Amino acid sequence: MEQNNQYYQPNQPQQPQYQQPAYQQPQYQQPFYDPTREVMSVGSYILMFILSSIPVVNIICWIVWLVSPDTNKNKKNFIKAIIVIYAISILIGVISVVVMAVAGVSLAEIGGASLY
Repeated sequence: MEQNNQYYQPNQPQQPQYQQPAYQQPQYQQPFYDPTREVMSVGSYILMFILSSIPVVNIICWIVWLVSPDTNKNKKNFIKAIIVIYAISILIGVISVVVMAVAGVSLAEIGGASLY
């Protein structure tokens, strides 16, 4: 019995059949959760403003907030900005006092009171 099947070829060795591996969904890692990058609430800002307005407590709070690794990044940047503004205002004050001293202006003369 002769086979006319064009796919059947008994004299040729069979080619190995390769199977494609099953499709796997890519594994996505969850981003690392960093609690210091959360958005600060309005209440947190109000508490920070109140503590920053108390004269000696503000410096202590600022140091604690800047040194602590658990402090929110927004709070750290805000404290750094406050320190820069304070440094600039002190510098302007010192420069203005020096300019007034060089000009011969006395603070007693500005107020209209005489110390003598």
